[in-house]
Amino acid sequence: MKLNLITQAFPVGEACNQQNFKLYFQYLQTAVVNHRETLNTTYKTYCNNMKLFFKYIYEHEGNPYIIDQTFLLSFTDVWERYSFFCFENGNNKRTLANKRSAIFSFFDWCVRKHHIPANPFIFIEKMKFTDSDKVRKSYFLNSQEIWKIKYFLNEGEYIYKNRSESKKLRFDLQDNLIFNLFLDTGARISEIHGLTLEQLDLHNLLFLDVRLKEGYVEPLIFFEETQKILKEWLEYREKNNLISDFIFITKYKNRINQMSKETIRATIRKIGLIVGIENFYPHSIRKTIINIAAQSDEQLASTFAHHSSLGVTRRHYVKKKSIEAIRNQMQTIRNKAGI
Repeated sequence: MKLNLITQAFPVGEACNQQNFKLYFQYLQTAVVNHRETLNTTYKTYCNNMKLFFKYIYEHEGNPYIIDQTFLLSFTDVWERYSFFCFENGNNKRTLANKRSAIFSFFDWCVRKHHIPANPFIFIEKMKFTDSDKVRKSYFLNSQEIWKIKYFLNEGEYIYKNRSESKKLRFDLQDNLIFNLFLDTGARISEIHGLTLEQLDLHNLLFLDVRLKEGYVEPLIFFEETQKILKEWLEYREKNNLISDFIFITKYKNRINQMSKETIRATIRKIGLIVGIENFYPHSIRKTIINIAAQSDEQLASTFAHHSSLGVTRRHYVKKKSIEAIRNQMQTIRNKAGI
């Protein structure tokens, strides 16, 4: 992503202190030099969160220059007021923590550039999280649910019924491909979203040179069923003159665009209704396949997931055993021990 695309979030003349905009632009220039691989992900999110903070201090804190000494001395109070403002507007603790990361990173840069003597967040206690603070519930699909989803994706439609309604869900070739690629690769949405034809090695069942969340580059694998769907999708695109470098696309007013992450999420939510899950997310598919792999080989699962350690896999991607399963296993162990 080019720097000017990031800074479209800060048009000249918008309601914010232009000194803040100029200083933040310098921060983004450093990011281009040192963190080019995460401009499309981390720094795009940082930029959007910083825009919201600049807007807040413009409207509620007198539009100060963000590195002004007076402002920095009162920053603890400012942050508490901003936190309250965010909660009042429906933000949760995880969302506020993401906003804090964006502003913290900017102040750290200011320290390194000798604009300020210290990061004001050193005086502010970090928020603590518990399981109750999780924003999204995780789901681990079982084999029967996976096969049910695949069956109806191939059929192209599913009648969804709940207490208040019954509706026909329609699925196309691209929907089928999205689910199968998530399941085969175990990839994150940022990685799936950015896949291009140039990266595709259809014969060897690979997407090459995929930049992962951690910043390093690795191939993503897929399997023969997905290879078949990919072939059909490429043939359909050629037949209908759907020209784009990206694997996943949308068409609007005769223009072909890269499919947005939100459209991918909406597709996955619709697919989740096949198995009765109304808030199904792409990351649950990643967790599903990593969990399935871990049941046979935890180390393989961790390597497949590109995790930094086996502990990450065990802590976040392996489904906890039910109390009944634990009791049964303990009973077996006790029986073998003769107790």
